[in-house]
Amino acid sequence: MKLFGFTYKSVGSIVLFFVISGILAFPIELFVKAIPKVLFSHFKKITVIEAKVLFVVLDTLLSMLMMSIVDYFMKSVSATAVSLFMVSLVMALLCTNDVTETKER
Repeated sequence: MKLFGFTYKSVGSIVLFFVISGILAFPIELFVKAIPKVLFSHFKKITVIEAKVLFVVLDTLLSMLMMSIVDYFMKSVSATAVSLFMVSLVMALLCTNDVTETKER
């Protein structure tokens, strides 16, 4: 991660950074997943691709915001906007299948 400007003083501080970011982002991620899922599954207003793109954009931006807040308060971790964007984008892309899954009854 030093390639993108992500630096930390110890492994424990980076683990703590991601744990706190995950805890803060969890309620927001539930909301972000619900928006495209409802528009796609229930209202049929958007296509599968549009639902995935909407999710990736919203999740990336809000995850980046949460990590920026944690970065601001943690002095042992320093992250540039590029590093926060890359981590947020990768995490959002890994979760795109959750948006269009349908429950079998």
